[in-house]
Amino acid sequence: MTENPLALRILRYALLDPIDDARDILRRLQNNEAFQHYLRKRALRALPLVVGIVLTSLASCAAAVFFSLRGTLLALVAMVLVAPIVLVASFSVQAYVLLSWLEGRSLAKLQEHRRPRHRGPIGQWLARRYRIDMGPLPRVPWIPALVFFLLPAAMLAKVATQFAAGLAVFQIVAAIFYARRDPVSGVDHSPARGGVDAPMSFVVTLLRKVRLHKPAGDLDFASHAARPGTGTRTWRLRSFVQSVSRFLRFLVELCLLNLLPFVEYCVLVAGIYSIVEGRRSATERDVALGMLLVGIALLLAGLASIVTKRMSFRFYRSARTSYAGATALITGMMQVIVGGLAVATAHALATHVWQARLDALLTNPWPLLIPLGLLVIGAGLLLVRRSSSYVGPLGTVLFILPKTLTGIAVLGAGASILVGWAWNIYDPQAFLSFVRLVPDEDMKLLANWWSAAIALLR
Repeated sequence: MTENPLALRILRYALLDPIDDARDILRRLQNNEAFQHYLRKRALRALPLVVGIVLTSLASCAAAVFFSLRGTLLALVAMVLVAPIVLVASFSVQAYVLLSWLEGRSLAKLQEHRRPRHRGPIGQWLARRYRIDMGPLPRVPWIPALVFFLLPAAMLAKVATQFAAGLAVFQIVAAIFYARRDPVSGVDHSPARGGVDAPMSFVVTLLRKVRLHKPAGDLDFASHAARPGTGTRTWRLRSFVQSVSRFLRFLVELCLLNLLPFVEYCVLVAGIYSIVEGRRSATERDVALGMLLVGIALLLAGLASIVTKRMSFRFYRSARTSYAGATALITGMMQVIVGGLAVATAHALATHVWQARLDALLTNPWPLLIPLGLLVIGAGLLLVRRSSSYVGPLGTVLFILPKTLTGIAVLGAGASILVGWAWNIYDPQAFLSFVRLVPDEDMKLLANWWSAAIALLR
């Protein structure tokens, strides 16, 4: 069977070529020491550009989630699942464009003394009038940029116009600041207007600061011809390894370990916002949507805590080891229970049977008492569990002992609920005979308390 050449060309142009280009630029960043030297010397100047990329990626992802609140429930759930992909892809596209721009500027600096670069009319006007040299244009993967940057940016402009305009101005100002502080070459080969001398050529500065054995080899970033002197080779290698390790650690913290808490907070905040708007406008559909989002956030957080044994809703820097392990496992189970209750509430509100379910709980409270008993048991286990930090004898008497006794009492209350439910199923008559032993005043007080709690849910 013959393959469609048009489809293959489209696939290569839209997906395969950008991936190959990204791998090539990362390979050049890893192997070429001249490019590494260029980036190390200008790390502080490029910091605003990196901050702008991170803020734009986070804002575009959040805007896509909030924009989907206006659509159907299926579209919202799909957007919540796609949001992490949008975040990582948007950051990757912007980082690729930034690295491509910096690489073009560094290559133009090295080539300036051999072949002067010709600017367009706008570039000449900016260079002569404001001494701003933007350098060669970067390579842009247009299809990924359209899908993962321009479209989320349009959603951000629709949701928060002023914030989007502020981000755009910030990135433009950061790029102009970098270009002005680090010109590619002289403004012109003659003095500039107004009697201001042209900036010194980059090659003169480079030859003063860096010793190069073969200047001609620097023109090819993929070659190994550009190497520093042998006396500083060990120091430069160690510095490069440290820079790469710091960058990889930052990337892992930002895109992996902090991505899941970011999604959890986005979904939770969107759910709370929808509930508040639904209560204010008396719209049951918005309240149901908000409860569904809150339930999804809690279920996602609980499952993540159970699988990773790390506390959910915590970013990497704030994840203390004392909260990991059994504590995270118990908390994750409790979050799964609360998330399941929230999803069940959303289903009852969407199907317009919420009031009927509440009336049924007045006569049969067990469907709600069972998850409440499990939550009480989880809270008791957290109270009973000892912390790893040493508090001393006074802390044991004033803190550990009361906490442990309270945890034992809470465990007993939760276990009593589950035992009562099992006894009611096994022998209802014996259970009713035991309930009649409770004084009527106490039973009436419990009934009034339960009715008041159900009334709060209406």
